[in-house]
Amino acid sequence: MVSTAPRPEQDNGERLLAGDIRALRKARGLTLAEIGLRLGRSVGWVSQVERGLSVPSLGDLRAFADLFGVPISLFFSHDVPVEAERGVVVR
Repeated sequence: MVSTAPRPEQDNGERLLAGDIRALRKARGLTLAEIGLRLGRSVGWVSQVERGLSVPSLGDLRAFADLFGVPISLFFSHDVPVEAERGVVVR
């Protein structure tokens, strides 16, 4: 059985991206199959992207943005703290 839990190494940005894509699809009343067909991708791949198991390429993100009628920058608009920078003081 394949686990659908987020990968331990998955960062907040990937989880936010996955959630954004799922929310946009649902808001437009589209199915995984419809998205897959329009993007030329499998239903399984789209599902994996929405669950944060696969990370789409920049080209894939552009295709998602075009399909949903949103700017690609929407997928990069979250402020996600970088773990390595926490606690670092720059003077």
